Formats: sequence, C-alpha cells, structure tokens
Amino acid sequence: MNGSGSAVQITGVVRDASGAPVAGAHVLFTDGPRPLPDIAAVSDTEGRFFLTAPTAGAYTLTCRADPLMGPSGTADATVRVGATTGGAVTEPVRVDLTIG
Repeated sequence: MNGSGSAVQITGVVRDASGAPVAGAHVLFTDGPRPLPDIAAVSDTEGRFFLTAPTAGAYTLTCRADPLMGPSGTADATVRVGATTGGAVTEPVRVDLTIG
C-alpha cells in the first residue's frame, strides 16, 4: 500500500434476484488502477462483504456465488475510489451486487 491514508474500504451486500442476501459468495478485484495481489472476500450470512482498495482509482469487482451455499450466479461492478487534493482517499465506497 502507498501509505496509511491511501487505502479505502469497499463494502456491500450480495443479493439474489429476489433480493435475499447470499452467504458464501466470493467477491474479488478483477481489475484496478495498478496490478493487484489476490484480494477477495466471502459474504457473511447477511450477504455483507468488505474489501480494501489500496489506492485511488477504478476497480472492477466480480462476485461468484457458491451453488453449494445457495443460488449460483455471477455479478460484476465497477467502483471508483476517489482521492482528495491532499492524496488521501474519500469515504468508504458502497456497492451492492445482485446475482442471477
């Protein structure tokens, strides 16, 4: 990471097409403003997840639901983590993913 003020948390909820939370879904970065290490999260029983983006920029998230835990499917989203003029990133970013 670039520094103590450069990382920002990305939070969200994974839901199925009916709006029910999906537990056990894997949410990972598939693209970012620079090469990324393997960073992933698994949604909890309420479908919640969080990831830490190491620096400002656009990130593509991919969600893959585990068919053994519930409905199968994938979802993708692009989120932008912005930087202030001082270089610190903005508030946490929220993204909800719907698989189906």
